[in-house]
Amino acid sequence: MQNCKEYSTFSAESICAGEVEHPVHLRPRAELHRNAFLGAFGFLNVGTVVYGNTRIGRFFCAGRNVEIGVASHPTHLLSTHGFISSSAWFPRLPGYGVGSKLGHIAHGATSIGHDVWIGAQSVVRAGVNIGTGAVVAANSVVVKDVPPYAIVAGSPSKIIRFRFDDDLIAELLETEWWERDFEFIRTLPFQDIRACIELLRVRG
Repeated sequence: MQNCKEYSTFSAESICAGEVEHPVHLRPRAELHRNAFLGAFGFLNVGTVVYGNTRIGRFFCAGRNVEIGVASHPTHLLSTHGFISSSAWFPRLPGYGVGSKLGHIAHGATSIGHDVWIGAQSVVRAGVNIGTGAVVAANSVVVKDVPPYAIVAGSPSKIIRFRFDDDLIAELLETEWWERDFEFIRTLPFQDIRACIELLRVRG
C-alpha cells in the first residue's frame, strides 16, 4: 500500500511520542510513549497506554484501557517509590532519583508479536514477551511470557488453550503472512487456515 501515512488516524487527545509504521490508528486518550514502537495496522483503543521500551508487531489490536509495559517496582529494597528508578517525578528536586546507583530498571524490554489481540482493561508487565497470534482475554494481568497463538486469561494470566495445534502454529509462523502486501492479505480465505497457508506458500 502506497502512502500508508495518509491512512493513519490519530484521534483527539491521543499522544504519539513513539515510533509507528504507518498506517496505525490511535483512539482518544491512547498513548504511545517515547521509545515505544507500533507496527503497521496497529490499533490502540480508547485509553490504552504503551510505555517506553516496548515493541509491538503488525496487525496488533488493544481493547479499551489496556496498559502495556507497566513499570515494575522493587519489593526487596527500602522503598517501592519512584525515586528508586529515576528522577522523572520530581525533576526540579536535586538528588531525587537514586536509580542509577541501584540499577533498578522500571521498564524492562517488552515485546509483542504480530497479530496479537489484548482485551479491555488488561495489564502487561514490563519485560514480558507475548508471541505472535496470541490472545489476552479482557481484565487479565500478564506477568510472564505468552507463547505464540496461546489464549491467556486471569490475574495472573494462565494459558486457557491454543488457537491451533502445534503443527499448524509452526506452519503459520513460517508463512510470516504479516510481512506480505496488504492487497494480497485481504484476498486470503480467512475461514480456511489450511488454504491460507497453501496460498501463502504458492505466492512465496
